[in-house]
Amino acid sequence: MTNSIISKDSLKEIFDSYYKMLVLFANRFLSSIGESEDLVQDVFIDLWEKNNEFPNEISLKIFLYKVVRNKCYNILKHNKVKNKYAENAIQSIEDDNFFIKQILEDETVKQLYDAIEILPNHKKEIIKLSLKGMKNSEIAEELDIKLQTVKTLKSQSYKILREKLKGIDTIIYFLLN
Repeated sequence: MTNSIISKDSLKEIFDSYYKMLVLFANRFLSSIGESEDLVQDVFIDLWEKNNEFPNEISLKIFLYKVVRNKCYNILKHNKVKNKYAENAIQSIEDDNFFIKQILEDETVKQLYDAIEILPNHKKEIIKLSLKGMKNSEIAEELDIKLQTVKTLKSQSYKILREKLKGIDTIIYFLLN
């Protein structure tokens, strides 16, 4: 196998020679034999697809072990990120304050949007565009109305919304205490 591209027959021979050893090597790092087997199979697929040339068997062996090691490392790194995310999610779920805060945020947003839907059409459009981050001048241009009209309708809308939502602060106070 000196300086030759790997043929189908030589790949089978390489697979038969190294598969079990590479699986055992990968399994030192990974959590299951199945995961190790899948990883090693992927290594052989890569070997076949990349059509690498190796000057001797030692360089082939070094290549196989390095690729297995690198793939194990990538899996472990990915699992670490997943575990950290899961750990944070579990802590958030277990934290009653976080739970209550999420409910309050969802309810407040829902009540805000329900109140906005009650507004007359022009006022509703202006508030929705404002919530999207548009400036008064951009809203005026978008709706083809004067800037002062935007300011006036926005001010009137806020007054209506404050009136509609005035009970929310009381609800939040009782839920948090």
